[in-house]
Amino acid sequence: MKKVFVLILSCLITSHLLSQHLIGLNKDQVMVAMEKYYPSFSIDNTTVNHTYKYLKYSDNSSEQTMLVFLSDDDKCTATKLMSDFSNLEEVKAKLNKAYKPSGKDKWVYNLNGINYQVTLKRAEWYFTVFTSKKEK
Repeated sequence: MKKVFVLILSCLITSHLLSQHLIGLNKDQVMVAMEKYYPSFSIDNTTVNHTYKYLKYSDNSSEQTMLVFLSDDDKCTATKLMSDFSNLEEVKAKLNKAYKPSGKDKWVYNLNGINYQVTLKRAEWYFTVFTSKKEK
């Protein structure tokens, strides 16, 4: 029963993560949005990467991680959701519903005249959903 509850909660969290647009927000706005829209995620300062500037969030069950990449002036430039394969079909269904397909495991959308791309990539033990401005 506990596994079913965690799976349902995880699917609800994942679908909400896919619908919230963070790109363009400054660091403080991202932190407020994460707290408001993703209450099961908390900031994770356990690792430091000197190559990229980002905020790392993990959900309470540690099945999902969200990286919010920041520019030098602390604006969100991209997001990367990493999730367990148990969420893959649900995530793909949400992406297909929310965005226009643009190839295998790729989607595009337009918000306020700016085009964005969403790419799903599979790794050995997990998958990622990377969202950024669409390159021309």
